[in-house]
Amino acid sequence: MKEIINLPGPSTKLIDSPIPDINDDQVLIKVVVSGSNPKDWKVPELAVNQDSAFFQRYARVRQGVNQGDDIAGVVVKTGKNVVEFKEGDRVAAFHEMLAPGGSYAEYAVAWAHTTFHLPAEVSFE
Repeated sequence: MKEIINLPGPSTKLIDSPIPDINDDQVLIKVVVSGSNPKDWKVPELAVNQDSAFFQRYARVRQGVNQGDDIAGVVVKTGKNVVEFKEGDRVAAFHEMLAPGGSYAEYAVAWAHTTFHLPAEVSFE
């Protein structure tokens, strides 16, 4: 799949990545819309700024990270403990910040407890 990585600069890089795996309490979503937030470019900047209070905290993202955390799309897979969602459900969700599987990609990962159904009359946007 295609995935966008946020880098210091700020800049981005489009890369090829495997579709992410999910755990027993997560859902895999085919992304239709991804929201963007100021932290998406700020976190990589803080990660490389040695004067920042966040320099050590964000060390693992210095080489870039998929910062997309706001997802709208269609469920393609559910973990074995997930009972409230099924393949084909229209959903919106919050991706765990700074974790792999963000929404700046074709597929994203979300915890079931941060995911909700989108009614048919509500657009993905």
